[in-house]
Amino acid sequence: MTTASRWPPASLLGGLDERVRRELLGLGQSIRVRDGDRLLRAGDPATHVYLLLLGWFKVHANRPSGDEALIAVRSGGDLVGELAAFEGRPRTVSVRACGPGVVRRIDREDFLAFLTQHGPALRAVLRAVSEKHRWVTRRLTEFAGYAVRRRVACVLAELLEKDLRHQTATAIPVQLSQAELAALAGTSVPSVQRVLRQFRTEGLVETRYRRVVVTDVAGVARLAGTEQAVECVW
Repeated sequence: MTTASRWPPASLLGGLDERVRRELLGLGQSIRVRDGDRLLRAGDPATHVYLLLLGWFKVHANRPSGDEALIAVRSGGDLVGELAAFEGRPRTVSVRACGPGVVRRIDREDFLAFLTQHGPALRAVLRAVSEKHRWVTRRLTEFAGYAVRRRVACVLAELLEKDLRHQTATAIPVQLSQAELAALAGTSVPSVQRVLRQFRTEGLVETRYRRVVVTDVAGVARLAGTEQAVECVW
């Protein structure tokens, strides 16, 4: 197994040149996290970034009402905290571990200095940032016009695509409540419940407590609009 094969090819770490990846992984310190551990908090200063090496992580934004809304899911190979690090401004989102994981904490100045010295790494990080913004734009325009069935299918297909085991294990790899699934799909909990009932009847999924098992991966991908990779970046 190569180092890159630990992470999806579309992730930051999975797409880097082996030499640059090793140097990037040499920065900072490795930290093991537990379920619920908070990596980033909205409003905090941008003193560091995190490379996600193993596990799943939920990204939340604060609502005007004071509670939090799930806006994205990140996994091994991804980077979090880079936007605030570039801007030098307080963080706008919070990130928590969803289950055990391993991350690498890198001080902001070390991270920025590394990108200054390594053009390929800088381009890879900027590409990852661009993909996140592209998804935000798509979610506000094209995705907002999708039927709820397609929105939910898109979420499920993307989560499977981010899991390296998705060809043999079809359980969605991160636990999501129906409220969280609704937040990612941009719809209501009753709508998600209705769609999941339809999917069960059609043999596409099975549902368990905070868990969805996709029993027809190809069928869900077709509903999402592609039989290959879904163009979503959560």
